[in-house]
Amino acid sequence: MPTRAPALRTPHRVVVPALVAAAVLLVTPFAGATARTQTPGPTPAAPATSPTTAPPTTATTAPARPAPGGSVAWRPEGRTAAGRPLVHRGNANGVELAWIDPQLTRLVFAPGTRDPGGPWSWGGQIPDAVRPLLVAGFNGGFQMQDIPGGFYHEGRTVKSLVPGQGSLVIYNDGRATVGEWGRDVSLTPDVVSVRQNLGLLVDNGAPVASAGNPGAWGTSVAGTATARSAIGVDANGGIIVGMARVVPQGLAQAMIAAGAVRAMQMDINPDWVTFGFFGTNPDGSVSGARVMGTGGPSNLFLTPHTRDFFAVVLEPHVVPGGSKVVGAPPVGAPAKVKVRK
Repeated sequence: MPTRAPALRTPHRVVVPALVAAAVLLVTPFAGATARTQTPGPTPAAPATSPTTAPPTTATTAPARPAPGGSVAWRPEGRTAAGRPLVHRGNANGVELAWIDPQLTRLVFAPGTRDPGGPWSWGGQIPDAVRPLLVAGFNGGFQMQDIPGGFYHEGRTVKSLVPGQGSLVIYNDGRATVGEWGRDVSLTPDVVSVRQNLGLLVDNGAPVASAGNPGAWGTSVAGTATARSAIGVDANGGIIVGMARVVPQGLAQAMIAAGAVRAMQMDINPDWVTFGFFGTNPDGSVSGARVMGTGGPSNLFLTPHTRDFFAVVLEPHVVPGGSKVVGAPPVGAPAKVKVRK
């Protein structure tokens, strides 16, 4: 059985359900957000001192910051928060790549107005209240009629969640991971969203055997090297998105070069593959612009969209040691977080 990469469970992260009692957030998070804290590691005990020996200075161990890996030459792009970039971008053999910080952001799944249709809290678009927190957005997966599996969101299952299918799973504390349903991931009580889309493309850091068979990865309208997208997870829990006009094997190899230990193909074909950043207009409104991919809605999910998508939003985040501004241009509305000492 393939070795599982660690899920996005890191020892420095603590879920704080009663955050209001401990901190003041001057920004409204999206519905269901659970703020995270970073807690420093233990301070080493100071050795005994004599009257003539000054006590040594001890330093608090800062929580480890995740960083993109693999063999890609990464560069920071887009929004920053807490003094660090939230997204890095790179390229591997013509495949455009984005690495998303798993500590300071969270993914939000949004079903489309037509596929699958029906009432959902976001109504197929990013709500006004969430827009100040936006970092990026990208396409979802195949239409429900074109895959064996389905999705789970807001306590409801559309179609069914099929064992063996590649699954992007989002948890209620903001963690996200990619895995095989029934082996790596399952519908535990802390799951808030699951999106399935065919089998895994990368497993245990290697392409799956079927990656060499383009016919196994959906119907192309532009030849085998059509526009394709993928999402994966690295060994430290970082989320990786890849997009290009490429065959499945090439997409898998690029995701591995970016550090992915597991990855799944998402939507394909030129009209649907998109990844973009959000920025602030002179009038204070928020707009999106595509930086990867070949299509997608021109407004990047700010008006109702027929197909499902994912938004990357700034995680309400508590930083140890007093007040800290979280969030920076180009998107406005910084959040000042004051921590009880």
